[in-house]
Amino acid sequence: MFSYDDQVKCHDDHIEPEFWKEPFGVEIEYDPLKFLLIPDHVSAFIAAKLAHKVYRYQIDNISTKQQITHAIMITMGGLLPGVLLHDHLAWTLNKNIPPIEFGTMGVKYYAGPGEPLDEPRIIHPLSIEVEDAVVGVVEDLVDLGGTARFVAQYLVEERKARKIVLIAPYLKSKSAIEEMDVIYFGHVPKDTWIVTPRERVETLVKRVPFWRDKGATLKECEANLTKIGYPTYLVETYLRATYERG
Repeated sequence: MFSYDDQVKCHDDHIEPEFWKEPFGVEIEYDPLKFLLIPDHVSAFIAAKLAHKVYRYQIDNISTKQQITHAIMITMGGLLPGVLLHDHLAWTLNKNIPPIEFGTMGVKYYAGPGEPLDEPRIIHPLSIEVEDAVVGVVEDLVDLGGTARFVAQYLVEERKARKIVLIAPYLKSKSAIEEMDVIYFGHVPKDTWIVTPRERVETLVKRVPFWRDKGATLKECEANLTKIGYPTYLVETYLRATYERG
């Protein structure tokens, strides 16, 4: 049995793939959500495994002519996995596998942890043309609760993409693979909030006031962050100022 604490604090050579394919978050005081912090080196490891799956998809579709030629990173969540995937997929050594052109599109659906908006909205326009292309839509998480379905519909109906393939490190709903092609690394429960390297501060400054307003002391907030796996330098930099903010 893999320990959450051991895996969040492990070094590169001790990453356990089986833990990260079906990871579990930790329960903390004053919050109904569980939290899963993903370290930088684990994000890079997951991206490498995900890129291998994309490559396998490309191989399998040589004869169908349905290979992915464009990838859209959905900001903000898709930027980190997208940049890591770019390093693997933007060029190729196999003449039968096309290099993938990467672009961006901004879509907002969550105001904060566990706080979806009424509907997704585009906040940054699509940066590349995708007409008649098989497009990989890169997100950090797919739950088909809004963003993925919204983006797929927009790219096909408004921008005339031929086909959409979702690409993400994690799924929250396995029913996603029944609705469209999805390439993913692992699965997390619906009650778990993933804290990626690009949103540690954002999660802290949004969740600490929530805990405070539920009755948590400064020390209890610090204990929550430590249990989640926050590094000391972030706690020392942001905790007190966030807690004391009106």
